[in-house]
Order: sequence, then C-alpha cells, then structure tokens
Amino acid sequence: MSDAGTTLPGGKNAAGSDSCPPPVGARHRLRGAHFLQLARGGGGRDAVAALRSAQRSRRLVLLRALVESADRYVPWHASLPAAQKAWELLAGAETADRDAVESVLLHPSVGSWLARTLRELRSEGDAGPAPAVLRDAARVHALAAAAALRARVPFRTAVPLTEHGVLLPSLGYATIPGNPADPVAEVFRDHGGSGVRCSSGTVPLPADLTRDAPGWWALRRLRAPGAEPAGAPLLDDLDPWRHFLRRLPVARLDEDETREWRRLYEDAWPLVAEQRRIDPQGLADCLLAVTPLPDRSPAEVFSGSDPEAFGGLLLTRPARPVDLAVALVHEAQHSKLSTLMDLVTLLHGGREETHYAPWRADPRPLRGMLHGVYAFLGVAAFWFALRERPGTTDAERAVADFEGALRRGQVEEGLGTLWAEAVLTHDGERFLRVVEGSLAAVLKETVPAAAALAAEEARDDHRMVFRLSQLSCDSAQAEAWAAALADGTPAPPAFPDVTLRTGPLTSDVRTRLVRIRIGDRERFEGLRADPGSVGAAPADYAWAAGDRGAALSGYRRLIAENPADPAAWAGLALSLPEGRARGMLLHRPELVAAVYRLLLLRGRPQPPQTLAALIAEAAARGATAD
Repeated sequence: MSDAGTTLPGGKNAAGSDSCPPPVGARHRLRGAHFLQLARGGGGRDAVAALRSAQRSRRLVLLRALVESADRYVPWHASLPAAQKAWELLAGAETADRDAVESVLLHPSVGSWLARTLRELRSEGDAGPAPAVLRDAARVHALAAAAALRARVPFRTAVPLTEHGVLLPSLGYATIPGNPADPVAEVFRDHGGSGVRCSSGTVPLPADLTRDAPGWWALRRLRAPGAEPAGAPLLDDLDPWRHFLRRLPVARLDEDETREWRRLYEDAWPLVAEQRRIDPQGLADCLLAVTPLPDRSPAEVFSGSDPEAFGGLLLTRPARPVDLAVALVHEAQHSKLSTLMDLVTLLHGGREETHYAPWRADPRPLRGMLHGVYAFLGVAAFWFALRERPGTTDAERAVADFEGALRRGQVEEGLGTLWAEAVLTHDGERFLRVVEGSLAAVLKETVPAAAALAAEEARDDHRMVFRLSQLSCDSAQAEAWAAALADGTPAPPAFPDVTLRTGPLTSDVRTRLVRIRIGDRERFEGLRADPGSVGAAPADYAWAAGDRGAALSGYRRLIAENPADPAAWAGLALSLPEGRARGMLLHRPELVAAVYRLLLLRGRPQPPQTLAALIAEAAARGATAD
C-alpha cells in the first residue's frame, strides 16, 4: 500500500457483484529517514503521517473483513440493512471528504471495536455468532453514519441503540426521548438538517457537532490555548469501546470534573510542546483521545494503551500537570512503536511471558520489553529536558533528576535483556542500535549522587520484590540448603533452580513514597500520619524518610508476622548496611526467604539478616572449595 493510503472501493466491483473486494494497492513502505527518526525515539509529522496512513489502511482491511463476515448471517435486527450498505455509505462519504472518513476510522475506539468484534465473528463455530456479537457488528452502521455526517453528504440509515441513545463514533451521543419500542433508530441528513429519529421522537443534531445541544452530547476536546504545536485529543467519556479491556457505560463527566481535566491539560501540554528530544508535533499527531478512568490510588497514576487503538490513552486523573505530560509522552511512544511494528518486523516470536521487566510487577514477553524500552527512553528524555525549563524549582529539578535516573537505568537493563534474549531481524538490530545511541546520550546526563542512589535502590527494590513474588525455588534443593544450615554440614554446591510461578503482584510502594518525599515533603508527612491511605506500612515511611534503623526493626516485625511478604523482605534488604547479608538478599532473596520458612518449620529459626549472611558465607566456602 502506498504512503497515500488505501482508497475505499465503491459499492460494486468490476464484475458487478454486490460484494466489494478488500482494499488493495501498493504496499506501505516506511522511508529510511522516518525509520531512523522513530528509532531515535522521535518522529516528526511526516514520519507519523506514514504511520497514520498505514493504520488507516489496516482499519479498512479489518472493516472490509467484518462487513463480509457479518453479511454471512441475518442482521441482528430486521430493521438493520446488510453491513454492505454501511460500506457503500462510507465509500460515498470518502468521495466527498476523505479526511472526514479518516477521522472516524482512526478514532481509537473504532480500532478496539473492529479487532474484538471481528475475532468474535470468526470464532463462533458452527452455531454462528451470538446475538450480542451480531449487535456489536451492527455498529458498522453507526460508523458509516458518523463519517457521512462529518462529510456532510445526504443519507439515511438505521443504527442500533447504545443504552438509551445513539453513539456516533468520534462525534458524540444522541439521547433518545421517551422509551422507544424498537432498539434501532434512524440517523439522517438532508436539506433540512440532520438528526436521529425513532419511534419515541426525533433528536435534531446541531450544525456544529462539536458542541452540546438539547439531546446531544458532543465529545469534548482537551486544548492548551497558545501552545505550539497544539495537541487537542478528545476527552472520550461516551463510547462503550473506549476501554480496550472491557465495555464501559456511557458516563458523561460532570462539569467540575471536565474543568479539572481541561485545567490539567492546559498546564501539561506546554511541557510536552517545549520538548526537543522528542518531536512534539509528531507526538501530538499520535494523541487522538483520552479516556478518563476512576482513580485507583492517591499515590499513583495509571495509564494504558493498546496496539489496536492507535492514539488512544486510558488514564486516571493525575494530581499534577507533569504527571499528565509524562503519560502523554509514554503512551504516544507506545502508539508509534505498535504501528511501526505493523510495518517492519523487528523480532521473531517474543510472545512468551517469561522475562523480568524493570518496570512491571509481572513477567513480560520480549515484545513487551521492547515497548517498555522504547516508551521509557522517551520518558527519561522528557525528565532530563524538563530540568532545563526556565523557572523550574529546586523540588521539581530533584524529581526530574530522580525520575530521569530511574527510567534510564530501567531502559539500560531492559535493553540488555533484548540483546541477550530476543531473536532480532536485521531491521530489529538496526532499530536497537539506534535506541542504544539515544540511551547513550541520556546516560551522559549528570545527576546528584542522592538522586542516583535513590534510583538505584528503587531498581533493586523492584527486582527483589519480583524475584520474591514471581520466582519459586526448587523445593528439594531448598530443603537441602535448610538441612545444611540447620545441621552445620557443607552447603550444596549450587543455588537452587528457580521457576516462574503465578504469585500475587506487589506494587512499588516505597518508590512511590520516595517520589512524593522528593517532590512534596509536606504531602509526604501528611500521608505518613495516615500510613494506610496508600497501602504503606510505617516501616516503608521510615525507610523513605531515611531512618533505616526504624525501618529495619519494622521489617523484622513484618517478616515475623508474615514470612512470605515480598515487600517486607525487600525492605529489610534495603535497610541493611553494605555486607554479605545485604548482597545475598539483593541477588537471591527468594532463597533466603524460602530457607527461613523451612527453618521455622524445623523449629530452628534464624533472624532474617543472620540467615542471609550464613547463606552468603556457605556459598563463599563452597566456591573456595571448588
């Protein structure tokens, strides 16, 4: 397919059949200069335009497949036409205004809907799709209606109701008056205007569909007036497919919440627009819609994106504009890489969830590792660039030092795993070499010793918690170590083998507390007065405040209460002074914890740090004997 993208075929093919072939054309090819821009972590408007063109063609191919799959069955409701009619309406809309069709096709929720519904249509077996799946497929008519409204062409089509109204992707939601008897409404546009009509009444649509009107909720935008370049993603609180993991109800944000999101964005986008390491204009073109989610924790922000929903961002409302800016950078990087990997094969396989990622609590596939390396490299560059912004306070600079040091260290570790484990293509090797060059520039950034130490300890903490919660020692080999230590006999010649297990995930509570303490000491002390508010123990606050003695005592008590607590074991290690005990816990915490529990069962308990030192000494004696 060409860089210009695929043109939507008309209603009939050359043979006069009522069925259209899938879109065809020259293959999309990414220019070498654009590939290098993207590999460096950037990518300007032209490079991102090539990605968007490829994404548009992909959506059309999926849409055509959905139309053909759906039309093998009777429509979900007798009032609905065949899906082919929606395809023909889209073709007519594209003839009038190609950009109008593209804006609907590239709406993030359209990608989520297309991918999931097509999979369900094709996996129903001999019995055929369930009614709910056919109803989902009927959304194609709402998609076509939205495109026709944007293109301002006359049309009339039936669409399924969504809850008590009609959802028009990328535009908004028409609330139906009364209680319609039919679950299908008609959307139209003629010389008299446009509207939504059903058995219980008609909702006139405003001439400007970006503004609310009686019976019409328009999708609102986030804007930062005066910021150049101007990013303006939609604030999507309406589309049931806006969440890529589950359906959400139509849930209009109230005016206070909307104002707060707009205020945050107005302050956050200039932080992105001033970037020079990541092209802000290309980044803006990758941010199409933000879906607000309920807060999960007062101490952290959740953000997420999905390869099927290019330009879409799930986000809990951040407390600070800078947190929103980081989320925008992070998720835009994911969108760029996802679409790049549709065009260029960078690695083979890499789907097994067996690898440690320094930013995730669960094992990850190598493809996920590549995504994390790419996204967090952009985040690290953002933080270091933020330090250069005029007017930055000492506290803001301290946060940027810590965050930049933390993220670049994570990227360096993840990149090492990719080089060691991934089966890379030639293009994949080229890509990683360029990424490596960008990382080298970030690694040259100097940070104060305190920030560097805090970042190193955060990474150590994360790695230990992962090993303690996700790795399991071979039980017989661990028993042999416990027996040797209990009986005073020589230790086994090797550490026990470890395997992945499905353990509970543990959050980075100490790192979050350090982040808060560095940036807002007053808030930290306020949280410390109510430690349960963020799921942290008093020992965690003591450690984050630098009182390692109190932290050590607290973690000993926590381990005595629950010897299987990964966070307590990792906290104990971080609170210990340099020495054999700390070193053993840093590198083999799962062994120390396993042997500790076995000795408890034998009635031969040892203090945790004493045990760690004994294991280290036994291992050293064994190595010397060899």
